Amino acid sequence: MTQFEIAHGQFGIDGKPTLLQAGEFHYFRTPAPEWAHRLGLLRAAGFNTLATYIPWLWHQPTSDVSDLDGQTHPMRDLTGFLDLAARMGFWIIARPGPYIMAETYREGIPAWVLEQHPECAFLSAEDGRAQEIVSYLHPSFVSAVEGWYSDVFAVLAPRQVTRGGRILMVQLDNEMGMIAWVRNLLDVNPDTLARLAGHIEAAAEGVGLQRYSEPPTPERLRRLLQNPTGPDSRTAVEDYRRFYRRYLRDYFATLWDIARSNGLEVAPVVNIHGFGNGGKTFPIGLSQLIEAMTIEGVVSATDVYPIHIDEGNAHELVMVNAMTQALQNSAQALFSIEFQAGGNPDFGGAQSSLADLHARLCLSVGMRGINHYLFCDGENDPLLSGVKRHDWGHPVRKDGSVRSQFARYAVLSGALEAYGTALVVARPETTTTVGFLLDHYMTEVNTPATADETQILTHQRDTILFDLIARGLTLTHRAYDAIAVDRDSLDPLRTPTLWLMIERQCDPATQQKLIDYAQTGGTLILIGRMCQEDFAHRPCKILADALGVETITAATGRAEAQTLIHAFHHRDIPATYVETYTGAFDQVFAEHAAGGAVGFEKALGAGRVLVLGAAFEANTLDDLDVVEQLALAAGCASQVGLSAWADVRLSRGPEGDFVYLNNYQDDPVETTIVIAGHAAFGGQTVHIPARQGLILPLAWEAGPGVTIHYLTAEVRKRVAEADTITLTLSHRRFAAELSLSAGWRCESSSGITIRSMGDRVQVTGERGQLTVSRI
Repeated sequence: MTQFEIAHGQFGIDGKPTLLQAGEFHYFRTPAPEWAHRLGLLRAAGFNTLATYIPWLWHQPTSDVSDLDGQTHPMRDLTGFLDLAARMGFWIIARPGPYIMAETYREGIPAWVLEQHPECAFLSAEDGRAQEIVSYLHPSFVSAVEGWYSDVFAVLAPRQVTRGGRILMVQLDNEMGMIAWVRNLLDVNPDTLARLAGHIEAAAEGVGLQRYSEPPTPERLRRLLQNPTGPDSRTAVEDYRRFYRRYLRDYFATLWDIARSNGLEVAPVVNIHGFGNGGKTFPIGLSQLIEAMTIEGVVSATDVYPIHIDEGNAHELVMVNAMTQALQNSAQALFSIEFQAGGNPDFGGAQSSLADLHARLCLSVGMRGINHYLFCDGENDPLLSGVKRHDWGHPVRKDGSVRSQFARYAVLSGALEAYGTALVVARPETTTTVGFLLDHYMTEVNTPATADETQILTHQRDTILFDLIARGLTLTHRAYDAIAVDRDSLDPLRTPTLWLMIERQCDPATQQKLIDYAQTGGTLILIGRMCQEDFAHRPCKILADALGVETITAATGRAEAQTLIHAFHHRDIPATYVETYTGAFDQVFAEHAAGGAVGFEKALGAGRVLVLGAAFEANTLDDLDVVEQLALAAGCASQVGLSAWADVRLSRGPEGDFVYLNNYQDDPVETTIVIAGHAAFGGQTVHIPARQGLILPLAWEAGPGVTIHYLTAEVRKRVAEADTITLTLSHRRFAAELSLSAGWRCESSSGITIRSMGDRVQVTGERGQLTVSRI
């Protein structure tokens, strides 16, 4: 029986670390006779896994009909579809809901659920009206889900890998909490309000109650959320947000309990929603689902839709992955269960290179599971949607023909297969750490009582965390990991430099944690507004006092109000939310144009703190150099140097090291690369074609006794036979350096030049192929 393992930051099958390359195909949108053809296209793309939604409204259209084997419609034959995929060799990720979204009516919930159980409807706080979505934990809805799970797991359970089948994981529900967030809805269903009141009463051993002028009974909470005026309105919204984290956790745990009672044995998946504004909104989804995704044994997976990729947003994609990695269960690898594959219609002018370049970037930061969503277009039955054509520019059209981006999948899959386990086990090399406070993203729902604070916070985290810190580090080639400083410990030995956006609100424990980190030898780079109160809006200036800050003066108070600052040797940088400080500082490196310290450095115990009290985007060379100077002052060196800019990251592993290079430009790039002060690739120029990426090996064991120390072309195919290893390369022209054990030699042919250099062999070629053979 096959063993599937999620451990040590890897997915493993029968003890072998495995990259899960999945394609999402919706059997319910394609005629059954064409299923094998579409699955064959997934195989041609190089995928080893199939993922699919299983729509509740499709299989149980009425409360007395349940069809999962095609009795009423051939496209309801879930049993036959899963068995076909298994026969074709696919691993399977099943996604049975109850919610699936996927552009279906009521996001996949059958109409009869709310018709028969109107009491379980989500009631909007704004007007008290029932929405066409449910209050997740209402007993009536939970009871309906029990019936659905009983039927669908009768099909799924015997097909799990634990029982000799091919199902590796099962996603329970979809994008929990997303609908309420995007519609800005607070639920005042009586069941939810009773749970909220109980949560407040239990919070912090009664401290929650003391924050209200009157007891927060369910009825009073309903009034506060429906009519957000008065002294307790803001508190009620903030408590609701924190409560909803636990509510979603309890909902997921309830689904898992029901699924287990019906035979679920493989790991459940929770997918994280909210990828908007280039990814800057995504951490709101992380905040909503933090309690659910950290349940032991749960696999977290992301939904990412960047729309495009270039130098202007690559940093956002890196940051989203880093924040997810910081919060998910440590046993698992990064995994995206909805990795944009569409958005390239026939005459839409979109980037056919998007999915390829995005996948390469995510692989470079450690992603080891990708579900390309959605891979095939199709058509909707009227029961599923009022729109018949389900065409979002996916790689495979609804008639089974392919679009331009389809060919790129097989090319990347070939490279990944060629490098094999060596690439899978290699880990990203980072040089610094970006910190964040997850509570800064607890802003998914708002009333007038919280709207202004959320607007300021949104500006600060978008501008500072993403477009100054993350962009600055990415463009200056300082790879980073991330840490949630309000949830995890800080160790200067593991995290010698820490970049952090700070805001006026910060709890006392976190402020003290930052002080302790610096005093024990860490270097802090703090950017934003100095902490002055806790999340209950009580004065709290522990950090400012430790840094010797005597006064804090706001120079600008609105996002649209810019003022000029001078930083290092750069003058007249436009910035927002600027603060000036007085105090006994060791050095001032930034000033307001009208006078006053904006940026300062201060020794703190065995460490140092650099503070910059301004918000601006690193979108010019001057701005970017401010990040460079901050990094140099903090002792945070760049990992690599290039003669011409490209996006580059390093991964190192026991079977080989790899350099990931992405060229997002419309023209090719010719560059030399320096790593840790030494010329890489023998000083040879590396050619990166326009809108393409390369994964280049360093010290890679291409076979027993064959080590490639460098190669300036990507390996697209590796054929190992008894006496030869043949590598098919991305470029006809290449340079390589190898070590060969006794009995091996490089094959000479037209266009190949071989030169012996002691115990190594240097090869240059003109034909895009490198072969070694036994003598």
